[in-house]
Amino acid sequence: MYRILGGDQKEYGPVTTEELRQWIAQRRVNEQTLVRAGEATDWEPLSSFPEFAGFPPPPPAAPPTAVQPPDNPMSVVVPYKNPKALIAYYLAIFSLIPCLGLPLGIAAFILGILGLKAAKAHPSAHGKVHAWIGIILGGLCGMGNLVGIVLMIISAKSKH
Repeated sequence: MYRILGGDQKEYGPVTTEELRQWIAQRRVNEQTLVRAGEATDWEPLSSFPEFAGFPPPPPAAPPTAVQPPDNPMSVVVPYKNPKALIAYYLAIFSLIPCLGLPLGIAAFILGILGLKAAKAHPSAHGKVHAWIGIILGGLCGMGNLVGIVLMIISAKSKH
């Protein structure tokens, strides 16, 4: 029979050899755990008892996990991880320029849709607001310029 001095400095036992082997297997004790055999008065490390030779090695250290850096707060304001949404935003802004609005508005609309899909697929990329601005403003400016061009053509033809 054995007595164990736990890490909390409390005495546990008596336990049998088999129970102590179970505790070793469960890693409840290790080679430095102080043990007292039978009626002995001195505490000795578990590794000094021949009946417990071949103490199992400590478990392998867990491989280091890749630590993800926290999201840069600027990536929410400027979604540089979602270039489609960012480009859609700028194209939509520049589509406010007369005559450039039709091609830039169409491009902003298309890239806005692609940027929105990218933001949904990869939430850490951000850019949903930029994509929506590209879709809405680009679509409105593209349509507005198209209507303006059609009206100018109709007006020019009606004067002749």
